[in-house]
Amino acid sequence: MTAIGIPRNVDKLGRIVIPKELRDFFKIDNGTQMEIIGTDAGILIRFPEYEIKKIKEDEAHG
Repeated sequence: MTAIGIPRNVDKLGRIVIPKELRDFFKIDNGTQMEIIGTDAGILIRFPEYEIKKIKEDEAHG
């Protein structure tokens, strides 16, 4: 994929829309969990390297 820059404005709630072309390319659907990381180079948005799972109460106790 060729690196492209698509300017987007941050809305009053701090949201930025990921362009449809990028959502389609990376298969980002409604409800997809993304990780937001601050780096020296800027802000990185990526798929998490871990999966958050709810542990059932009976599994947590043994």
